Amino acid sequence: MARKAWAIDLSTGLPNRAQLLEHMGHLLALREREPAPMALIVLRVSGLGAVGAAMGSEAANVLRRKAAVRLRAALRASDVVAAIGADAYAVLLAWIDAPTDGERVAAKLAHALARPFKVAGREQTLVVSQGLASYPEHGREADALLRRALAQASASAGVGQMRPARAADRGLAAAANDDEAKP
Repeated sequence: MARKAWAIDLSTGLPNRAQLLEHMGHLLALREREPAPMALIVLRVSGLGAVGAAMGSEAANVLRRKAAVRLRAALRASDVVAAIGADAYAVLLAWIDAPTDGERVAAKLAHALARPFKVAGREQTLVVSQGLASYPEHGREADALLRRALAQASASAGVGQMRPARAADRGLAAAANDDEAKP
């Protein structure tokens, strides 16, 4: 039980940064023996802090969980999604056919997270910046790949439009686990 708690982000249920790096280390060792391209995507989200300030920390955690579910649903079962910070997710594509596959998936995921979420009866939006690191082109070590993808996500323009959460949005009109907003 302690090992599992160490390995996951408790607010999303996703693997955490340490678990992602451990998984990447194993996969990179395999890739050295059996070469195949792979990609690491980092998605930084803006808007969680505003939701937390206006509606409370539980609403922000609900939004993080909903984002995690949306990411997981948009990927193959073999891909790994991890929460690597309060405002960032990483996606490990264990196998890609072409270098452009990573870029295509990153754009798809950013647009998926930019669609509105329903939290406590209110529509909430996020702005998503993306970064990408590909193996072997951008490195052969987990730390190097993660640093590159994080730096790229921090420097890139965001996808989506921020609609500020307001304190007036806090209310008991709907449950914190509202169903997803329909596209």
